[in-house]
Amino acid sequence: MEGAPMTRVLMASNDQTFSPALTHAYHARGLDVTAGVPNLDPAFGRFDVLHVHWPEELAGWSARDKARTDKVLELLDWWKQRAVIVATVHNLVPHRAERLDGPESVYFNAFYERVDLLCHFSGYSRERYAEQYPAIPQARQIVQPLNTYDHLLPLMRGREAARAQFGVKPDEHVFAVCGAMRLPAEMNLVRAAWSRLRDPSARLLLASGPSWSGLDPVRRTAGKVAHRLWLRDRRISRLGGQVDDSTLVGILEAADTIIIPRLGHHLNSGLVPLALTFGTGILAADLGANREIVPQPQNELYEAGNADSLIEAMRRQMVKSSAEVRAANLAHRDTIGWGAALDMIWPRVVEIGRHKRLPAFTSAAQGEAAGL
Repeated sequence: MEGAPMTRVLMASNDQTFSPALTHAYHARGLDVTAGVPNLDPAFGRFDVLHVHWPEELAGWSARDKARTDKVLELLDWWKQRAVIVATVHNLVPHRAERLDGPESVYFNAFYERVDLLCHFSGYSRERYAEQYPAIPQARQIVQPLNTYDHLLPLMRGREAARAQFGVKPDEHVFAVCGAMRLPAEMNLVRAAWSRLRDPSARLLLASGPSWSGLDPVRRTAGKVAHRLWLRDRRISRLGGQVDDSTLVGILEAADTIIIPRLGHHLNSGLVPLALTFGTGILAADLGANREIVPQPQNELYEAGNADSLIEAMRRQMVKSSAEVRAANLAHRDTIGWGAALDMIWPRVVEIGRHKRLPAFTSAAQGEAAGL
């Protein structure tokens, strides 16, 4: 890869979900990578590429704190003179922002105006950014291949062992629900659809808990009672709201299909690439980027928030060959991932670095460096 091996990359994130696979992809292409938000301080070293994920992470996850966000913007101004700044786009504003036009949006806009290259996971994400942040030039934005979680692959033990771990019978079609629920209505949707499916060959691995956010005490109490009663269904295996990586991988290997009950037009879903990494079938709401990033016909989309639509999608998925679904998803996985993303991103990084006359991209030695 042009720019290797002298090019130094700072992964300005402490994240342990997206970043490990991306760091590995950088290393595989002969690049020197350092990770961690503290390294953003120039006192800790110099880098040629600054790769960021969440603007709010650099501000201590407090995008409403102006003193913190101003400090981040000052650092970006310093780095912009000395490195190519690349940003992977995950959301329009922080997930817990009360609205799209609040102080978080002001910070995001100022942050991304300082970025040299914005990388979206979908055309939908790019379109939403054009609406939300029209001042950011489209020429600085690209749509890259979806990521995968290849760093979790060594934890695989095999589908047969995974199904045995959870006591799954050979003829059972296993659905899984993983990850935090953001809205009470998301778990309500899962409960309504599952209760009405009534198929004895269906099994649910539940590695998620309901959200009670925004509910008054009476509705919260009623919701908790309803949830406890629902969990009495013997077809449900309750695994807790948070599981470790090894258990998560086991769930994805054991499951035939993962249900993603998201409501609202989120830019991305980490659950889609997570399922694709292991070939697990996907049921996702037909909104946002899902029509782009969920391959069909091996997977299914359903009308967001509609339990009847979700039930029908579950039934359609149950009659498919799980082996064929998994094979098709794994074949798709091999066309995406951080390696494919870097193959698209890196030529742009080199071009930007040369335009900015950064030494790592303009010296004779770098010009002769061999790469992928």
